Amino acid sequence: MSKDHFDARAATYDDPAKEGVADEVARGIVAAGAAVPGQDGGLRLLEYGAGTGLVTQALSRRVQGVSATLVDSSAGMREVMQAKIAAGTLPADSRVVDLDLEHEEPPADRYDLVVASLVLHHVHDLDRVLTGLLSLLDEGGHLCVADLDSEDGSFHASVHDFDGHHGFDRHTLAERMRAVGLTEVSVADCTSIEKEGAAYPVFLATGRRVAMTSDEAAGPARPELDDLKGWLLRYLQSARDALLWKLEGLSEYDLRRPLTPTGTNLLGLVKHLASVELGYLGDSFGRPSGIPLPWYDDDAEANADLWATADETSEEIIDFYRRAWAHGDATVAALDLDARGQVPWWGEHSEVSLGQILVHLTTETHRHAGHADIVRELIDGQAGLRPGVSNLPEQSVEAWAAHRERVEGAARAAGHAETLPPEQV
Repeated sequence: MSKDHFDARAATYDDPAKEGVADEVARGIVAAGAAVPGQDGGLRLLEYGAGTGLVTQALSRRVQGVSATLVDSSAGMREVMQAKIAAGTLPADSRVVDLDLEHEEPPADRYDLVVASLVLHHVHDLDRVLTGLLSLLDEGGHLCVADLDSEDGSFHASVHDFDGHHGFDRHTLAERMRAVGLTEVSVADCTSIEKEGAAYPVFLATGRRVAMTSDEAAGPARPELDDLKGWLLRYLQSARDALLWKLEGLSEYDLRRPLTPTGTNLLGLVKHLASVELGYLGDSFGRPSGIPLPWYDDDAEANADLWATADETSEEIIDFYRRAWAHGDATVAALDLDARGQVPWWGEHSEVSLGQILVHLTTETHRHAGHADIVRELIDGQAGLRPGVSNLPEQSVEAWAAHRERVEGAARAAGHAETLPPEQV
């Protein structure tokens, strides 16, 4: 849904029903023990996708010392909140901020409580937004997500441009929250929304940020030895992260440069892997993402998924890949490893299991991450396994040049030997 949709409704957005839902969300947050003041005795609150600030209004009536930052990407909604601050309806020291965590990095500020009420069903890249919200929490702080249970699409049926989620499976969302680093995650009934004669349940999911050990700060927690699904996801994610790391710091030209006779290029590798992941961990298990893939249409140019047009920005393609991750991870969280699926283009071997597809996709992603290793080194000489870990001997540029010359010399000697008579070898 566009920002214009919310801008047009901002002035008349508030009504008793919405205020009642916001009050129930605030009540649930307090009951869950999530509205815990910080060391200074006040509650530093950030409401993401705040709309007109209704949840903050309700919380400030229940909790003393609320200092609020109200985030919304709609100019109309921000204008309404500014007016409420001036009128004293919202806390006087509240700040109103324009921030979209799907496309922007989170600021350095930290909060005791972050709330996202009826927002995440509008988000495409769920993992990125959850990670951003987590990063805004101070140690010990809580994230509270109020949203719709999974529904059949009727809640937004009258909104022609709605392209988000039709609610959430509670278990799947809880797993996503844990996956980004939240602990003590729980989900409970909160309230319901009456709309056109139907009641739509709303849940409240809460999680907490705790201090990390040095091992945890270095990367995702290691799964238990018998957690096969956890290990498969860990190895898949390491390849995903490595591939995107190879793109960092390059120009739009270098991201697109074909550096092999068959046109291998960095951004094309990302576009290709996003596309195949949506197929393998989406359509193959009856969980289509709804994301258009025009380069797979019958009349599309061959290899159109392996390069980026001038009109496709690198930001769009990287975001596309992150959306594919989120969709794929939700499939993995929802299904057992022995769940059956179909890959039609595999012919007589089209019946597959989720475990088999995870192995296949992890292998393919690591293969293409290796391609990216080589392409990046050809562009500017940068090499390494992941940020901070080169996995290469520490040598000077001159030492590497000498090493290359030795390898070249050995190759030439072997090639020369091939042309000699056996008695001269």
